[in-house]
Amino acid sequence: MKIKKQVGTILSNEKGFVLPLGLMFLAIIAIMGSTAVIITTTDLKVGSNYRSGKQAFYDADAGVQYVLKKLTIDLDDSSSETVDLEACPISLNYSTPSGFSFTVPDELTSLGNNQYSFLVTGHGPDNSKAVIEFVFYVEKKAIFNYGLFAEGLVDLKSSCHVYSYDSIDTPDPDSLIFPGASTGEADSGSNTEISTKMLTYIDGDLGLGADSLGQPAEWKDTGTPIVTGTENNVERINPDPMGANDSSSELYQKFIDVITTNDNGTAGDGSPLEGATEIDLGRRETLTLTAGDYYFTSIILKNGSTLEIDASSGPVNIYLSGKLEAKNGSSINNLSQPIDFAIFSNSSQDLTFKHSSDYKGMVYAPNAHLEMKNTADVYGLIWGNTIGIHCSGEFFFDEAIQDKYLSSNNYTIRVLSWKDNSIGN
Repeated sequence: MKIKKQVGTILSNEKGFVLPLGLMFLAIIAIMGSTAVIITTTDLKVGSNYRSGKQAFYDADAGVQYVLKKLTIDLDDSSSETVDLEACPISLNYSTPSGFSFTVPDELTSLGNNQYSFLVTGHGPDNSKAVIEFVFYVEKKAIFNYGLFAEGLVDLKSSCHVYSYDSIDTPDPDSLIFPGASTGEADSGSNTEISTKMLTYIDGDLGLGADSLGQPAEWKDTGTPIVTGTENNVERINPDPMGANDSSSELYQKFIDVITTNDNGTAGDGSPLEGATEIDLGRRETLTLTAGDYYFTSIILKNGSTLEIDASSGPVNIYLSGKLEAKNGSSINNLSQPIDFAIFSNSSQDLTFKHSSDYKGMVYAPNAHLEMKNTADVYGLIWGNTIGIHCSGEFFFDEAIQDKYLSSNNYTIRVLSWKDNSIGN
């Protein structure tokens, strides 16, 4: 009995048990603490790296926006020689602005088909880096932003109409019912004043530029004119974008060359012009011009006469140094589309389309007054010093002309892709 009692006493004795149990708990707590420290330290490092990477990324993104802005300015400025897209390599001379640490590219990479790319590297704390690849497309700007424009007054009388169409899609606009068929692109502009009268209809915007002294152009309306677009105050519009008055331009030189080198020798119908520099068609007479460049000091079409333009073998261009007068019921270009025929004038003498006359083509006369009398119809583009369209005159802006005449050194940029090349590095 005594042995059994001693065994039971020993088994029931708990002295010393708390110490190992406490040590065990301390060990567990130490392990948990160490784990927490490791996790926290790792999270802090991960967070720090993430923040550093983000700062580098934001720096690279700022670099992309900076380079894009500089490119947009340079490619939209015909006087800029900073970027030459025809060069190889296409060098860039941009420096990182203060307050940033991104690395700007030294050159653009040509991808073909008017596509280009560049890389910008952004920098952040702890030597972090981010690389962004930017790909864009450039396209030449149209020389003419308006179908109807004058440096001076654009005077649109009662019930005259300004429409738009595209001769590529609609070769015969007369087959359509206007204004419902108009495309809404008949933008009209002036650096001085646009005057609209009762029931004038313009299917497009009004561009109000500024004169040579910076005085803004005005829109003066009388009665209830209808303008489907908006009235826009813009910077001064170049009154001579092709350079008829610029001695360094191709057009200026063309006016000199065409005096001695032209196609006046023979008309398209086989009747020799015999070197004549004037067209004077009598009542109901017809003359045909075929592909070529012609030089005339004056063009007069009497009632019902026709100057036919046969552009089946190529475009027809007339370089005019004097006046044009298309009298009642006469017609200029009843065979070809407006994009195939143009009259370029460097003269200040008037170009007049009288009652019920008809014209298809571009008229570029930055020094002259252009006038459309009652019920005259013009299809194409009119660019002059001053313009007057009388009652019920109708002008149809052919958008195809805008697409034909593109700037040689002015571009717009269209974003194609944007890629974070630092991912996975």
